[in-house]
Amino acid sequence: MDKLAVVYSGMNLGVLALWLLIATLAGFIARKIVRGRPVLGLWGDIGFALLGVFLVGTVMKAFDVSLTDWIASLNLGPLNDVTRWVDIFVVAFLGALVLRGVLRPITGRG
Repeated sequence: MDKLAVVYSGMNLGVLALWLLIATLAGFIARKIVRGRPVLGLWGDIGFALLGVFLVGTVMKAFDVSLTDWIASLNLGPLNDVTRWVDIFVVAFLGALVLRGVLRPITGRG
């Protein structure tokens, strides 16, 4: 179980705000692609994306898949500093997309 542990070191208000911004953007884009009704508006988009990060991130961690390592291996120079945030956005987007796709029959078409 130690393999699935999440490290929260370095979490502060700025990091939390960036997480919420990324989650909002990822959830909003997923809603536009799936074309479902807005469930609770932007708050729902944030919820779908954060839940998606948790679910997809846990699955990726269980299978030892790391987008951060893969993006860093591309050696993008100064852009390597943002690889963690790109990873978070991609995982949030995929998670929100999957959750919206699964819940679309329940929430209806927008």
